Amino acid sequence: MNLRELIDTARLRAGDDASGYLWSDDEWTEFANDAENQACRRARLIVDSITTEITEIALSVGTATYDLDQRVIFIRRAKLDGRSTPLRPASFKDLDECRPDWQDETGEPESYVVDMDTDTFRPYPTPSVAGTVNLTVVRTPLEPMSADEAEPEIKPRYHLSLVDWMLYRAYSKKDSERFDAKKAKDHFDDFEREFGKPSTAVEELWINQQHGFTPDEGVY
Repeated sequence: MNLRELIDTARLRAGDDASGYLWSDDEWTEFANDAENQACRRARLIVDSITTEITEIALSVGTATYDLDQRVIFIRRAKLDGRSTPLRPASFKDLDECRPDWQDETGEPESYVVDMDTDTFRPYPTPSVAGTVNLTVVRTPLEPMSADEAEPEIKPRYHLSLVDWMLYRAYSKKDSERFDAKKAKDHFDDFEREFGKPSTAVEELWINQQHGFTPDEGVY
């Protein structure tokens, strides 16, 4: 389904006909993009190791930290180009305890620190030679849908279920013509059955920081 088909389906199910639209195309577009982002955060639907603007980090000599793309939810794997084994996740607390001067060390990275800097990739030790780290990540969509022909990035079999979130958002709008708490809850529940419970910011932060260190890591 493309964006126009998603909007038309949502309008049909909401009885939002052309004689007097209750929700504008801009609103439905916002709801559709929010639906796809919610689906990706809940069900980890997009795993990516080939979009170089997101998954490739160029290491520079002496540079300790590197920005992560804002669309990255989790790093599942990090591998230094030319090396056979992936980098291991490390905690700054463990490094502080066993190697107090770790931030001053340089060499070929063997780990990356997961719990020190938000939205940042920190290899350990700090690179002494230039190189490339290739990531496998869980992420949100590359671009929001705007044109009618734009399609969600998630698999087509999930597209129709996005309409439930669109209708949840539509019926949650607080005015006398559009607000309907029961219908909003029904569509929220249907969406949740398909894509799972909400992934909160707190949960995502915890999983990012604890992945690799506890036996119960959740779905990451």
